[in-house]
Amino acid sequence: MAGLDEDDYDEFADGVAMGTIGFYRISQTFFVCESWRKGSTTGHWYHLQWLDGHEDIFVCTCIAQGHCFHERYMGEEGLEAFVATGEAYREDSLCNVVLFSRELTPSEEIHSVFSVATPYKSNVLKARAIVSNVGDGTSQGSWACSKDPGHTCIHSSLARKYLRLISGQGEPEQGDDVESLELDGGQGKSRILLGNAIIPKSVSYLPILPPVWATLPEDSKLYERSFSQDPPSLFKLGPAARCPCGAEQNNAAVVVLDCTVYTLVHAVRTSIEVQICHICSTGRRRYVGPDCRELGFLNYNNRTLFSHALFDDYTATFTSSETPFVAWAAVISRRYRTTGSQPFVSVDIFRTAWFLFAQLQTLGGDMTCPDCGPHPADTIWDGVTLAFSKKNMLGSLCPPTTVLNEAPAHSSHYVYQQTLLLDADLRKALRNLVTGPSLVLNVPKRASAPNVEGIDEEEEARVAQAADDKEAAEAVDRINNVSAVCERLTSVNISLGLLFRKHFGLHAIQAKIRPPKSYIDLFTQIAAEESVLQMIPMPALVHLVAFQQNPTDGSRGKLLDVPAVYNVLRSLSDKKPYPPEVMGTLGWMIERAVDVVSRLISPANPLEYPQKIKEDPWQDSGCYYSMPAIRLRPQYPRLKYDQVNEGSKRGATCSKFYGQYGQQRLTGGIMCVWCTHSICYGFHCIPQGEGRNDVFSAIVTRWPKAPKRIIYDFACALGPYCMTREPVFFADTQFAIDDFHASGHTKCSPAAFLKSYAQVDPRLARINTSAAECGNGGISRIRKGVSYMGQKRAIIFTQVFISVWNRVIIRKRRQLD
Repeated sequence: MAGLDEDDYDEFADGVAMGTIGFYRISQTFFVCESWRKGSTTGHWYHLQWLDGHEDIFVCTCIAQGHCFHERYMGEEGLEAFVATGEAYREDSLCNVVLFSRELTPSEEIHSVFSVATPYKSNVLKARAIVSNVGDGTSQGSWACSKDPGHTCIHSSLARKYLRLISGQGEPEQGDDVESLELDGGQGKSRILLGNAIIPKSVSYLPILPPVWATLPEDSKLYERSFSQDPPSLFKLGPAARCPCGAEQNNAAVVVLDCTVYTLVHAVRTSIEVQICHICSTGRRRYVGPDCRELGFLNYNNRTLFSHALFDDYTATFTSSETPFVAWAAVISRRYRTTGSQPFVSVDIFRTAWFLFAQLQTLGGDMTCPDCGPHPADTIWDGVTLAFSKKNMLGSLCPPTTVLNEAPAHSSHYVYQQTLLLDADLRKALRNLVTGPSLVLNVPKRASAPNVEGIDEEEEARVAQAADDKEAAEAVDRINNVSAVCERLTSVNISLGLLFRKHFGLHAIQAKIRPPKSYIDLFTQIAAEESVLQMIPMPALVHLVAFQQNPTDGSRGKLLDVPAVYNVLRSLSDKKPYPPEVMGTLGWMIERAVDVVSRLISPANPLEYPQKIKEDPWQDSGCYYSMPAIRLRPQYPRLKYDQVNEGSKRGATCSKFYGQYGQQRLTGGIMCVWCTHSICYGFHCIPQGEGRNDVFSAIVTRWPKAPKRIIYDFACALGPYCMTREPVFFADTQFAIDDFHASGHTKCSPAAFLKSYAQVDPRLARINTSAAECGNGGISRIRKGVSYMGQKRAIIFTQVFISVWNRVIIRKRRQLD
């Protein structure tokens, strides 16, 4: 590259290593590399080929013709700098179309870049072209080819077809040879499948204080915070100085370099003391430099430094409103122009620097509510569509649902016939009688509708009469079924039949006595398609048995956790002793609940005593909770479908589905747990789709004792799922659907809804069931940005947002602001 010196090459090599200059391996011998000139990329891409069998021969297509930094970088760093991941670098032929870069533009369009070969010449360097598209991520938008400016060239046509396929606009045709090799990156270039040359590391490495506006009293005081935005005239080497490779100070001479410091308002040219690093094995110059955190700056690469306040400003912005990196960088660039400063860095450099800064900033210890403590009694769970592309998913992702080979095997088994009424036809017939229109025939004559011009009065009368006839016929059919249902209920339990006959029988209908709502609710739940333990969980069963043995007002007051029974008994408070048909029905319900419980816990496999489990770094595993892992997720060999992905199907007894929570091209989002004060206690990434296993596994692997109450959109299915696997562990847990999601569960009984319990126990009305939705509303601010990130950056970005969210709420609750 003409006109470029050694300092320029050092800057170029640092840019490649930090991920701000694209340099990707797309096959065993082919690379794509980004053009660079004097501090910034030019927007052009080239191909580079390694001559197989010759370690030092590389051919680049850029205009430097054999004297370029790309070939020099390969010669000095070597092939070992590009570590293969999975099957990224196969020995077979390179695909005709490779998508290797996607980034958001300042106008929030998607810029996609492809390496495309002429058909049947994929391994020929001259046959490959760089094709780019700027648009909405589909085949629309503007196209450009490095070999042919025309819109109908073969390279653009192949890339257009491929983009149409991955955006869901078409199907692959026979003979199509396309492959996505998206890489792991942020809202800018993706760089996942083919890792960059070196994992980016800054010179700064010491922990950094949280933003001043988000600090908590319990945060460690790492150093005295500096509020100055003015850098010193010389950054001096200190005892904490080191090289990005990890090497510390040595006996080499101290050298003074020029550097640029980027602050909130302008860039400042100053100087920095460094030493040559003798450990780095590259042919270029790498330096040991100062950390600079006590001064309030991040040392990016000894040539470029950033103020902590600059990074904190972006954090404050994107956690308050939807702000992509490109939009924020554009604002800062205009601010720099206003002050007459030299230009701001490229968005690629700032993005990389911010993620390096985020990994150093100590935002831990904020996933616990000061009021609820480390293990909240009331937990609210919700899946959030905060997802990144499935193509960017790494093998390191390890949610709590992962079952390891060394995990204990439990003998839990499916327990069938858990409903109160075992006869499905009887349940359906009973629901038809108690939940339909009242059978007390006191229907007034249909009023005549006002005459409307253009409507035939005879036709209107005919339609009205047909509706009346249909209602009457349905009522007659239901009345004809009353006696049969009475007999069948009596055959199940005499008291049950008598209680139904008293309030829903023919005598009550003829006497025009409408059944009390409390009895409608009771029989609705008796006819439910749910486990009896949804209506009578284990703690409630104990109270119900105590009431049966001693039916007093005091023992009745403990039945608030069985609202249907409590309301019936409260309506009979002036009729002591309680009617025998009521007490007999309660006895039958107890027998059914005891039968189900005894079959669930036999044989019992209590969870192992909590112990410390070794975990991968959360940045890799995508699992971040305030509580450490204390158990492995057990195996259940007797449960055939334990590890089968649930997809969108929730179950036959509920009308709601999981499918609405994800998109085909994205991962399953994240699962979050909140306390009632909207403090998030943690999250984990969901590889495919939200399911009951996400909540179950997170609790089993981290909670010493199961929460008292689990509020979840799909609690109607989560309860049986948990009780089938760990009935002893979840024995004292209540599963309930929050008010926000209740409307979608048209087939679930009132026993599944928290509002049913709050109606008899006003203390439960204090539970802020919308806490999760409030948090999700905030998280939606970063949904678009995360969808274009690679896995690691998506996880870090999410963690920063949630930590800041929690800290802001905690500060408000403590009146620190």
